[in-house]
Amino acid sequence: MAVIFGTILVLAGFACAVYGVLLVAWANPTTPLPMFTSAPSRPRASVLLNVGAVALVIWGANLMTPEIGAWAFVLLTIAVLGPFIVIRAWHNGRVARGSQR
Repeated sequence: MAVIFGTILVLAGFACAVYGVLLVAWANPTTPLPMFTSAPSRPRASVLLNVGAVALVIWGANLMTPEIGAWAFVLLTIAVLGPFIVIRAWHNGRVARGSQR
């Protein structure tokens, strides 16, 4: 049962992470987003979604750790950093090409 509830929490955290990064990308439609520093415009909702994403994913991974072991850490890393890296790279490529939405 802990694995099911943990999976739900990790997926909810992943959804929060995706939407949080999309909010930042939408707030900076013509500006490339730096990978390791803050974006020029960062909506408050994106910060709250990122904090919520990290909390949900950590909670879910901790619930699943007895069942899946060290893979919980790998899952945590992918669920939090995956959307951050992929969406920012996609956004920066789109800005470099000069296309909108």
